[in-house]
Amino acid sequence: MQTRLQVQASPKSSRRPRRAILTNADVRGEGALAQLLRNDFWGTPLVDSGSHGSWRPLCVLSFRLNYLAGGLIPSGYHLVNMLLHSFATALVVLVGRTLLPSRFGVLAAGSLFAVHPAHTEAVAGLVGRADLGACIFCLLAYLIYRRHMVTRQWGSLLLTVLLAMSGLLFKETAIVTLLLCVVCDVLATMGRGQEKHRLRSVTILSFSLVCALYCRLCLLPRPFAAFAAADNPTAHETNWKTRSLTFLYLPVANLQLLLWPQDLSFDWSMEAIPLIRTLWDARNILSAGIYGSLFLLLWTSSGVSRKSPCMGFSEVADISLPLVRRLGGSSCHTWLGLTCHCHHQVAENSQTAASYDSASFTASKSPCYAPTRLMCVAFLVMPFLPASNLLFYVGFTVAERVLYLPSVGYCLLFGYGFGSIWRRAHSSRRYKALLLCLLGVLLGSHCVRTLRRNLDWRDEEQLFRSAISINPPKALGNLGSILSAQGKYDEAKLALTMAIEFRPSMADAHFNLGVVHQKQNNLSSAVSCYRRAIALRPQMAVAYLNLGSSLTSLGDHRQEAISVLRTGARLGGQEVRDRGAHETARYTCYVQLESLLRSDGRLKEAASLMKEALVVLGLLHQSQRAELHLRLGEIYADLEDWEQAERQQRLALHLQPRQGAVYVTYGQTLARNGSRIAEAEMWFKRALQLAPLEPSSHHHYADFLEQQERHQEALTLRLRAAALAPHDYALQSSVADALRLLNRLVEAELWYRRAVTLQPLAAHAHANLGAILQMRGLRNEAVECYHRALELQPGHDISRANLKKISLNWDNT
Repeated sequence: MQTRLQVQASPKSSRRPRRAILTNADVRGEGALAQLLRNDFWGTPLVDSGSHGSWRPLCVLSFRLNYLAGGLIPSGYHLVNMLLHSFATALVVLVGRTLLPSRFGVLAAGSLFAVHPAHTEAVAGLVGRADLGACIFCLLAYLIYRRHMVTRQWGSLLLTVLLAMSGLLFKETAIVTLLLCVVCDVLATMGRGQEKHRLRSVTILSFSLVCALYCRLCLLPRPFAAFAAADNPTAHETNWKTRSLTFLYLPVANLQLLLWPQDLSFDWSMEAIPLIRTLWDARNILSAGIYGSLFLLLWTSSGVSRKSPCMGFSEVADISLPLVRRLGGSSCHTWLGLTCHCHHQVAENSQTAASYDSASFTASKSPCYAPTRLMCVAFLVMPFLPASNLLFYVGFTVAERVLYLPSVGYCLLFGYGFGSIWRRAHSSRRYKALLLCLLGVLLGSHCVRTLRRNLDWRDEEQLFRSAISINPPKALGNLGSILSAQGKYDEAKLALTMAIEFRPSMADAHFNLGVVHQKQNNLSSAVSCYRRAIALRPQMAVAYLNLGSSLTSLGDHRQEAISVLRTGARLGGQEVRDRGAHETARYTCYVQLESLLRSDGRLKEAASLMKEALVVLGLLHQSQRAELHLRLGEIYADLEDWEQAERQQRLALHLQPRQGAVYVTYGQTLARNGSRIAEAEMWFKRALQLAPLEPSSHHHYADFLEQQERHQEALTLRLRAAALAPHDYALQSSVADALRLLNRLVEAELWYRRAVTLQPLAAHAHANLGAILQMRGLRNEAVECYHRALELQPGHDISRANLKKISLNWDNT
């Protein structure tokens, strides 16, 4: 009996960790470490036409270390993400100490960063580790460069460049790290003797940035795959006014997620953010307000910097410390009733402390805070620019995970504002208490929202349900896929139908609806859905596979099924997103097609097809290539070309020396050569020794024993196979067949009934039960079973033939 495969398209959010981790050979250690430099984030070669070009070898290496430590257990990956987020929070606090004038402002910034709900996707989603790593290396590089601004030592400068490059190997957004350092150095107020050293540092950083950009954009292969219109509809909009207004609004929409993170979604594609087609759209007011506020902030900050340059702490110390020495003091922290926060000491380490604080932007009562505001804005704006669609188009409009690094600037601005208000309220305890209460309410509400958002991320069904109000077609389509996998076919059909009503051009939704119909044995509807999916996406190989399977099951469309499977097998897959899934679907098309050709007796054509598959499928796993060799060997055995058959079996053994199934197939080939029966049984026994818990090894050995008419031994093996796989229909049915051969009909009936409970919608299951009932003389029950089989599959020949026999026998009596 042939097995018809039903493949289901995975929803987008589940494809990310599946492609990045579960099916990524670079993570599982199946390739050399050098492959990390040649493949993209998803394990696809950078030179492949379907590669996204997302080159993140350090992030993939971290997944690989996770895999070596704990395999594919999710808790280990989530633990690492949590630790990285904690480390990033600590770094935000350290960065805040270099910029913000108030300790309370620093604590407010760090606390907000720690609990912000917009970070949930980056931390809870495993692929968000790229954003976590990029943020950490960016902040480390910034802190090291702040130290370099004091000492101007070569070691700290080289370490800054090294950390920035490491961040770039985690994610492309870290390219702005060196630019942030340059801005920091330009804005800093340094002594006169430092200008030459500053120019040298800035020049080296700028040269390193240019080299990094050149290597990333010119030396590494550029992405070939074009992003679909559904992923970024604004980029595909032909009207320049609509495109410009919408792109100008997208940064505002991202800022809204930071300011009011209540409406969060795993996906913002399609019409989640409607296009702005007119100047009278109210969202243009928000865009104008945000850009106007940003321009005003930059203007006032630069204006203050020009009119009243800040005095550095070293200059303050040069004036105050000599006076303090004469007065017998040891610090200028408190002097003549005035407070100075530079903490310069008269002790031996005063020179080091003064030098360190000379690089700081903060001061006491009198200095301006323009550089602080500018640096906070730089942390907010610069890391977001690569993902803003303003410089170049990217494959999304909004993505919460890319806000992880820009949110550092947002939290610093919040801390700066909170600290400024706190300083003004230094004489009012009530005012301070009110400020603390308001901060507590904000952080508490963010904590509650973050906890609720983490509950959404606990499983895919809840995640997709949470996004229905924001992105209905995408969320409903993915929800239908998940419900179908859970066996909730009616709910899945409803969700997928609603998704198609929202967006009729969704090929995945049509395909998954076809899968639901196919699982419910509604093959004609399934065929219609698959044809629609292929019309919408001609390179969808998995749709050809399922369409061919459905046509084969219909019975009278065999030649069309062969044609469809041949087309799917030979799809080139130009610019497909998931090259691995595409090649797997093509491989399965070849396997299904080979089975049909062999059953039709077209052996030479089947052999030619298997040879073609071995040549054209370049990304096969060893197990898949071994399967092709095994099938080719079986074809040669059918042709009685025993030499070629054994050669192909040996090639399969070489590829999979530890797989019992390969030994079983080799034993089957030898058994068909009547002169090597004893040798064949030896290979069957070796397969059992190698895989004693593999049901198929027992099952096929039993087939061999039945051919030798050793039925009792075969029954023992079949019972063992059925015990190892109690939910496998074929194995349960095989036990019933073995009992029937031993004329133990009552026991056989019980096993056939068990098989029917496993596949109640399979016509052949009811036909088999009807046959054993007919053998026992229970004609009425047998007729019911045959009628049920014909309801499920109107063209079922065995049921029709047996009904005729029953009718004929009744007529004779």
